[in-house]
Amino acid sequence: MPLPPLYGATIELRILMAMIARLAMRHHDEHFGTGSLGISGLQYGILRVLSLQSFTLSELSKKFMLDPSTLVPVVDALEGKGLVRRGKDPNDRRRAPLSITESGTATLNHVPLSHEDDLFYQRVAVMGEEKIHRLVALLRELINGMPDGEAMLEEISTRIHAYTCEQPSEEEADPPII
Repeated sequence: MPLPPLYGATIELRILMAMIARLAMRHHDEHFGTGSLGISGLQYGILRVLSLQSFTLSELSKKFMLDPSTLVPVVDALEGKGLVRRGKDPNDRRRAPLSITESGTATLNHVPLSHEDDLFYQRVAVMGEEKIHRLVALLRELINGMPDGEAMLEEISTRIHAYTCEQPSEEEADPPII
């Protein structure tokens, strides 16, 4: 039985997107792990999200699309470094919201969301503005057609706009996660 016409392209697109994410994250991890932070890219992402509001481990696992058991050691390490704390919900003793500490906020203040030394930034710059804008438009179109895609794009657009149009000073609150 013949395969649908876009079957191969769909498989290749999934693989390419996974490769981009993996390679960008590897460089991200090398940057944070070998730098003065000593944290992984995932730990950095968790700190960035917790800088916006408190979340439980379960809520974080949904946000990051990871199994809670994957996040437990990551959050434990952040807690051990004094970057996050586990709270107690007075209305539900089973619920333990996580929040960023002052030390965690200080850690975030030392690291921009993107910088010219970032490998992903460099590769995007080489492609040129026109190609990147076309690629972004195509990826947005793809995401927009998926469940919750429209809402996710709206949230991301708001955060990107807030960060790129109104750069906070070092004394101001951290920019939102992108």
